[in-house]
Amino acid sequence: MKRIALLAFLFLASPVPAQDSAEPRLRVLFDVDVRKPETGQVHVVMRIHGNVAETLDVSIPVWNPGSYRLQNHFRNLRNVRAHGSGPLEIRSLDEATWRIPAGGKEVTVEYDVIVAKDRLDADHFFFEGPSLYFYIVGHKNVPHLVRFLRPEGWNVATGLEAPEGKDTEYVGALDYDTFIDAPTELGKFELLSFEQDGARYEIAAHSLGKIDGEGLVQMCRKIVREQNAMFGGPPFKRFVFLFHFRNMAGGGGLEHLNSTNIALSYNYIKANIWNAASITSHEYFHLWNVKRIRPKELGPFDYTGIVRSRHLWLCEGVTSYFGDRALVRAGIWNEKQYFDHLADEIVSHNNNPDRKVTTVERAAERVWDRQDWPRVDYYNKGECLGLLLDLRIRTLTGGEKSFDDVMRYLYDTYVVKPAKAGAGPIGIGFEQNGILKAINAVSGHDFTDFYKKYVQGVEELPFEEFLKAAGLDIKLTVSRTPDLRIPLRGTAVAHVAEGSEVESAGIRPGDRLVKIGDAEVKRETLRPTIEKLPAGEKVVLTFGRGEESYTVHWKVGTSDRWRCSLERTPNPTETQRTILARWLGK
Repeated sequence: MKRIALLAFLFLASPVPAQDSAEPRLRVLFDVDVRKPETGQVHVVMRIHGNVAETLDVSIPVWNPGSYRLQNHFRNLRNVRAHGSGPLEIRSLDEATWRIPAGGKEVTVEYDVIVAKDRLDADHFFFEGPSLYFYIVGHKNVPHLVRFLRPEGWNVATGLEAPEGKDTEYVGALDYDTFIDAPTELGKFELLSFEQDGARYEIAAHSLGKIDGEGLVQMCRKIVREQNAMFGGPPFKRFVFLFHFRNMAGGGGLEHLNSTNIALSYNYIKANIWNAASITSHEYFHLWNVKRIRPKELGPFDYTGIVRSRHLWLCEGVTSYFGDRALVRAGIWNEKQYFDHLADEIVSHNNNPDRKVTTVERAAERVWDRQDWPRVDYYNKGECLGLLLDLRIRTLTGGEKSFDDVMRYLYDTYVVKPAKAGAGPIGIGFEQNGILKAINAVSGHDFTDFYKKYVQGVEELPFEEFLKAAGLDIKLTVSRTPDLRIPLRGTAVAHVAEGSEVESAGIRPGDRLVKIGDAEVKRETLRPTIEKLPAGEKVVLTFGRGEESYTVHWKVGTSDRWRCSLERTPNPTETQRTILARWLGK
């Protein structure tokens, strides 16, 4: 069979010192059999070698790190069974865990996994590790390897590596956490690559139709070059972008240690491949922020249930801030595009009435609780906080320090130095007050009051004060305008409150508004289109859900709407010129 040549060995070790005992003699080998994609199922064989225990407990995660929602992967399992020299009587301990009377060194567990049709078809199979792989309870810190049995002509794209010096079809990692943190694409796809800053970058694009491959490579190169420079280079020798361009509304992505998977509408990127830049930049910045710089609770992972963190405004919102800022610094966006984007984020924040009620820390902790809506958006407010903190630090230090330095401080303090001391290649997590400590240490000023007001409190964000001090003119106004009164982030439904009119209409979180009447809408045209609607009258809304669409007859309401414009101050001081030049990378 033809397969992608896997590059020089690079084992990514456990995110933090293992909490369960290492058993050098124990190792786990998986076979993933996808040779019959038409069945909608994948057959998995888990071979446990070197066991000395009388019993083994095996389990499958109930969530994917980075998604912050219960996915209960056990629901897709069928025919779980085990055998040694003969069949073994496997017993269910709970919905996600099974006990095996091992009694020998070699134990095999087999099971089938039902896969959604958008992830498994005649052309490809895409999966994230937690949805497919069992782990041995108490023994995640042992080598895990996998080989893929696939149809003729299917290739492999994954961040996993081949064992050093061995000619084998197996790839893997030295521990379970790293092993499952490598999404995999099997099938027919376009493979592109480039070299940058001493690392190889691979781009696997599974697409509904032809794509601008050259533009995709240029876009990724500009992004990684800009972001690598901030941290002095990438922390790996190989990175894999997994793109899926298909018939869908909207898109999404998920971060991993040395890869990312991103799904977008094919029509969206067919019109302009650079439309993928913002989400790509966001996901790439995650390789530092979250995958390495992270709160203590986000690693090593507890896969058995909810893991709450109050710091997601930094993990996600600040990632959005640096991801989008990188686009203007890399020359992908011009200055006006970036200023317009920031104005949109400010408007989104001010138009959310929950900003006066819910702190961004509480919103982060409660993201798992889908019924706990409405709430402030920690992506949006986190990006706004990133902007304010960056400009405030630059202003207080005359442009000498920035939020960039804070991120580098966190990286050095909690990743680089602990790794050198033997804590594992991606260090340790920061403590509850770690962000504030880093800001104070870098800036030389006390940001405790800022933190209490805007991170731990609900006071209005000081956009005008902080932006004007940095040399930016901001105009904020509010007026009563037509409004659909549907909780949207961009064109996506952010949440649906129980018992609400939105729920009664059959609208669900994640649905995408694609048409108002006969007018197609995108993020940039949505608000102008809504504001032309007649308040009090009904319109037909068309939503997309996966590959399907549906319509809703909806009455147009009104609400207070903020407007914002942002531009350079006409006559900046020399300090303001310095701040803006360094901020925008000029």
